Amino acid sequence: MAGETPQSVEVVKVGFLGLSDGKREPEIVRVQLTSDSLVLQREETVYGNSLAAISTQVNNFDIDSNRERSVILRRQKSGGLGLSIKGGAEHNIPVLISRIFKDQAADQTGQLFVGDAIIKVNGVNVEHSTHDDVVQHLKNSPDDVKLTVRYYRAATPYLRAPAKRSRYSSETCNGNVAVADNDSGQSEWKTPPRSPTVPLTGGRYEKRWTNILTIPLAMAALTKYQTGTDKLRPNSFEVWGGDGVTSAVLHCNDITEVSEWCRVITTAIAAANATFIKLSNDTTSPLHQITHMGWLTERIGASRNWQNWKPRFVALRGEDMFLMDTPPISTRDWVRCDRIYKLHELMCKMNRDQEVLDDRLYCLSLQLATGESCYLSVETKEELTLWLGAIQTATHHAVRIIGRKTFGVSWQRRLAALTLDFTTGFTLYDGENKTVLWTYKFSQLKGSSDDSKSKIKLLFQSPNLRHIETQELECPNLQALLFSMHAFLSAKLAAVDPVFVRSLANMAV
Repeated sequence: MAGETPQSVEVVKVGFLGLSDGKREPEIVRVQLTSDSLVLQREETVYGNSLAAISTQVNNFDIDSNRERSVILRRQKSGGLGLSIKGGAEHNIPVLISRIFKDQAADQTGQLFVGDAIIKVNGVNVEHSTHDDVVQHLKNSPDDVKLTVRYYRAATPYLRAPAKRSRYSSETCNGNVAVADNDSGQSEWKTPPRSPTVPLTGGRYEKRWTNILTIPLAMAALTKYQTGTDKLRPNSFEVWGGDGVTSAVLHCNDITEVSEWCRVITTAIAAANATFIKLSNDTTSPLHQITHMGWLTERIGASRNWQNWKPRFVALRGEDMFLMDTPPISTRDWVRCDRIYKLHELMCKMNRDQEVLDDRLYCLSLQLATGESCYLSVETKEELTLWLGAIQTATHHAVRIIGRKTFGVSWQRRLAALTLDFTTGFTLYDGENKTVLWTYKFSQLKGSSDDSKSKIKLLFQSPNLRHIETQELECPNLQALLFSMHAFLSAKLAAVDPVFVRSLANMAV
């Protein structure tokens, strides 16, 4: 039946919610959440055969016979192909022959009937094409047109019904579009003869749930906030797909129902994203593996009297964090992204209650080595915990990828180079002859302090454990050095005691 979900797709949850576009009162729709999509369905009354009379289904199309027939039509100068068509993939049915004009090309073959579904045009499969696509195929065909058809029994009673019963907006006659209500012209309704293989049965009006919108869950987003603000929608939420298709607003009866729907949809989106990430990583270099991705909302140019929140697709990939307006579809999208930040050169922190800037409660801040910052929001505390952990994990992965990082510094009034090495720790090299001036393991660092400009003091435990050795450095890129030190130390600690590092991340929330 049109609107049903194929049995191979796992149905997670089904229910009835209100759907609105923000301009009209909500209408009741059936919402069906599967493992890979969110499907919105509207109940419609259609004229067709009894459901029991439909013998098979092919991709939601009610097909009565698997027997295909090939018929060659010779286009006439007057009258064209001599037939009209209705339907198409946008209506969840094949394109159908709706009229055959007496003594014209289609009628003269004696092999075409009202109710035939057009499967191929000159060998090109159009079974799942839209009405307009099939029209173009017919228009662009040579004078001899080869049609492959299959009889669609359930459509025959409908096609014989008065045009006012039509749920389709138009009918194509000989390659030209005519309004369906004008379906009163003289024509001969040719239907197949009665036989055991193609019986004709009476039709009746039936109520069916018809798909009106399908949102793929991979790289989709859910929000309970009104667009661009920190204000929650009362008992409602919005879901939009990574392809830009929006569901408008879905309304629930109460906060409990909203919470449950948001929970199951968010879980399904996370699972779909995880599947996408795995498929992508299976074919990607180890240097460009995706650790985590999804939608956050960024606060843009806000003040006390005005604010603007914009959705951002954030991906943690390789040694970088990407902030995008839309999800990446191709390799070129990654390259074209203009907001790419090195994970080891940024700091991520959760904004506590006294630090949030408005009514969005679950926020995190990114401080960049360049001095810039990003203020981002998520929907729930669980999402905030997930993102904090994901950024930490991705940063550790980034450190292992780069292995070492060197900064130009001055030490005791001489030029030098300070290298952070994931394996060996801190090493200072002479700026002229590259000789090693001193070296310490990460575990020897006992403290540090800086003037927030360029100077930093590093306190190391001496090798004999008897005293603290102080090394004073001056670095023109102090912020990047501090952030990189934090990333390397955290990654090293995670390699030694990952359970302890995870507990620190959970304590931050």
